[in-house]
Formats: sequence, C-alpha cells, structure tokens
Amino acid sequence: MSYPDAMGGTGDLGGGRLDDGSTGTGNLDRRGFLRAGAIGAAGIATTSLLAACAPMPGDAPSIPFVDALWDCGVASGVHAPDAAVLWTRCVPGATAAVDLRWEVSTTPTFTALVADGIVQADPDRDGCAKVLAQGLAPGTTHWYRFRLGDQTSPVGRTRTPAAAGTTPDSVRLAVASCQNYQSGFYSAWRDVAETDLDAVVHLGDYIYEGGSSRTGVRPDPVGEALDLATYRAKYRLYRSDPQLRAAHAAHAFAPVWDDHELVNNSSRLTILTDPARATAAYRAWFEYQPVWPIEGNRIHRGVRFGDLVDLSLLDTRQYRDAEPGEGVGVGGYIVPGGTGPEIYRPDRTILGVGQRAWLLDRLGAAQADGIRWKLLGNQVMIAPTRLVDLDEPALRALSPDLPKHAGLYLNQDQWDGFLVERDTVLEFVRSQGVTNLGVLTGDIHSFWQAALRADFDDPRSPVVGQEFVCGSISSGGFDLAGYDLARAIGDAAEQLKPPFRYVDLARRGVGVVTCTPEDTTVEFRVTTAAGPNSGVRRGSVFEWQAGTRNVAFTPG
Repeated sequence: MSYPDAMGGTGDLGGGRLDDGSTGTGNLDRRGFLRAGAIGAAGIATTSLLAACAPMPGDAPSIPFVDALWDCGVASGVHAPDAAVLWTRCVPGATAAVDLRWEVSTTPTFTALVADGIVQADPDRDGCAKVLAQGLAPGTTHWYRFRLGDQTSPVGRTRTPAAAGTTPDSVRLAVASCQNYQSGFYSAWRDVAETDLDAVVHLGDYIYEGGSSRTGVRPDPVGEALDLATYRAKYRLYRSDPQLRAAHAAHAFAPVWDDHELVNNSSRLTILTDPARATAAYRAWFEYQPVWPIEGNRIHRGVRFGDLVDLSLLDTRQYRDAEPGEGVGVGGYIVPGGTGPEIYRPDRTILGVGQRAWLLDRLGAAQADGIRWKLLGNQVMIAPTRLVDLDEPALRALSPDLPKHAGLYLNQDQWDGFLVERDTVLEFVRSQGVTNLGVLTGDIHSFWQAALRADFDDPRSPVVGQEFVCGSISSGGFDLAGYDLARAIGDAAEQLKPPFRYVDLARRGVGVVTCTPEDTTVEFRVTTAAGPNSGVRRGSVFEWQAGTRNVAFTPG
C-alpha cells in the first residue's frame, strides 16, 4: 500500500531517544508514555536550552531549541478512523531537501510496523514534513517516529477515532486555546501531556502575532510577525517550549485558528486589505500544524468517534464580516463601539454562507445517524454578554421599531456581533430536534458556562445546548487587574440577562471533556501559580446527563 507524503491532500478532518540517552522505548506502555511525556518522549534529550541555534532561512531571528536535529519535536493530527496526520520539523531540511523515513507501530518498541514510507523536508516548507498515514486500525493507540539516516526523532503517540457503527466506552478530549508565549508558562500543557486522552482540541491563538512587550514574563525575540519568515519563527519559538512539545508528542491534536494566527480581530476584510500578510500567516499555519489540507485555506472540518461523538470544528475568522465602525446606535438603543443597526443586519455573518450550510447539514446528519453527543469546536463565545437589556415590553411599547435582542453588548467580536446568524443556528437546533449539543469555546482567557436557548429573550424558549468556555493556557485575563477585582467582575457577570451558570475570570487552564453513552463531564483544570513549574488541579466540574437540558455543577 502506498501512503501520501505531500503537504496537500484531502480528508475527513480534513526507537526514540529517552532522557537517559538510551535508544528505543523498551516496554513503555500507553500510560507510561504519558507519564514520560513531559520529559523523554518530548525529545528533551541530549542538549539544553543553551545549545547553539541552527541556521534559519531568511531574516528571521534565531530561536533557542532543545534538539539540534528535531527542534520542534513531533506532532500528530486527528484525521479519520483509519488515518492520522504525522508531523515533524527536521532542521537540515530548512536549508536543503532531505528524505525522512517515517514509521508507525501499535507497540512502543516498533517491533512490527503497520505503516511506513518516505517524506521530504525541504526549505520551501521551512524544513517541515507532514504525512497522511493510512490503513491504520480504528480506535487504536499507535506510536510513530521519523528517521534521518541513523538519527531518530522523539517518539510520538497518537490514537485513531473509533470506527463508524461502534460505541466506545468513552471519548476524552482536552480543550485548549490562547497560549501567548510572553504572557506566561505552559504548566497546563505538562498536565495535558500526562493525562490519558483521545485527542486535544485546540481552538486557536496558538501563536500571537504581536511584538515584544516590556511586561512579558519571558522574551519574544521574533517581534511582530508580518511576513512568512517571521510567522514561521513564531511557531519555532512556541514549539521551543518543552511542555508544549510534550503535549504534541503524547496526543493527536485537532487544531483550528482564531485571530492571532494572523492579526488581532481579523476578518475577511483583513484578508482583502492585506492579502500578502494573510497568505504568509495561513501558509505558516498549514506548514506547522498537523492537519491535512482540504481545499485552499479551508479549516472547518469534522470527525466522528464511532457513534458516540460528532466533533465539528468551526472557522469564525476568515469568512466573517468586519466589526461595526465606531459610533452610537440610533432608534432608542445603543451598542458600544459600533453602529447600532449593523449587528442586527440579516445578512451579517460570522461563518459565511457555505460554512453555515455545512454546519447545519452536519448537525442534522449527526442527529439522524443517532450520534449521541454533538460537539462544536468554536473560537468565540455564542452565549450573549449583554450589559443592558433593551428588549423589554415597556421599552418596546415606547419604541416599536426596536430590533430583536436590542441592548448594549460587551463584545461584538463574539457571536453578539452576529445576532441574526446566531438565532438561525440555534433555531435550527431546536426545530430539527438536535439533542446533546455541547459548544466548546476559547478566545476570552477565562472559564464560563451557560445554557443556550433558541431565543435567549424568551424564558419559555427551550434550552438547545450547553456552552463551556475552557480558559487559556497562558494568556492573561481580568486577573491582570487583580484577583479580587476579577472575582467581583465574574460574580457580576453571572447576573447578566440571560445569566451565566459559572464565570471565572481569574485563572488559567484547560477543559477536559469526557463523553460516555450516559453522560458528559466537563472538568475545568486550573494552574495553581504563575511559575514555569506550577501545579494543575481540578477546578469546577459540570455533569450533564444525556437527553436532558440541565447541567449539575460542583464548584472548585
């Protein structure tokens, strides 16, 4: 059987060297591999952070790294029950083309290979190599590695989704986003690397395009990313972190981008006004992320884990309309930072017409096929954060032309800037009887939980889903103004209309989602301090019985 070894293609989703210098993995089992994920399996082996830097192409600054040959480690991507995307960067390939041998086995000792082949790392891709390994067993843990001559990469572990028509006992996903390198350390990634998971869903802001900050916790020598060389350098900088490399080595990722992979608050207008920068940013993302391209710059895609979980990953950036201009609304209602009528326009979109049709079709098909849990990987919050509610009977009597959901909204970068399209999606879920819809969200550097109603201004409207905003790896939130103030603002946010079940604006971390045929549990895991070796503990936990509209909450 032949295996694709190019950087392009189509798809549904769309022995290593240990820390003691030995080769191979011995009798390392899956749990043993996870325990070793933050050290040997991540490739933290023979050289230190003080090692000399390899030459980088172009004018990008040099980045410290751990491994002089495999400086960014290895990574894998969720693709299909019988296939996985495998990735590495080989430093010599950044200056001259080299052929790498890749190998996949169902044992960590690589005693028997189930797939192998040759893939090229070359300067046109900054030394990155990506392969779609096919013919793999569904619902199975696999180990993989790359070779250049007698030099072997760190060993990675990946797990394929369960096959169609089967029901796994559980599907466990980590949900992460927002990992500004300057803002903090990656303790949460160490915890992810050591946790037994089926996959990691990364909701964007994997890099931050901005320049260095005097208040940064650790330096960013790249500065602002403006072209292909500097966007590539950002990825090399972020992958120089051993805890992030450990998470990639331990688990398959399902990533999408948000705005900072290009520029803050980007939209389709950004792409139109600065196409060269957008082309460079998106090219670097595809080079460095373990995803198999579908068509052009499309990243919205989906995968099923048997008949237990349907995961749809959205792109709420490249097709969206730009934020409204500065101004104050008219007609008896106000919207901060924008023209009031703009966010109520029926044709205003965050998804784009094509992606919206794809999403609704996918949700309908998942319900028709009997998939128990429908999960959306969504960058920006769907639940409204309305500071002032003007959609009240008394106010409407005074001003009959008030639009539906009139009010003062906190953040139009979220779905609050696209009110009609949000209604369209949630009404579809209601009218088609789509059950057990969970929305997993990033972006805002904090933890939130809320029920989603088809019409959030009607308390009789049914709950059609639950949203979980799963914190940030390192990017700061309201805690920058002080922990006590962040707690007070969070307490106030829980009283918005409609209310939030839970708001934590003070802590960093990730969400861990465990789906079974009977229920889904969402655990917010929070870092306990700001240092590089911070512990991670269990925070608040939400338990959701299948087929119900209510979520039980245990604070933590």
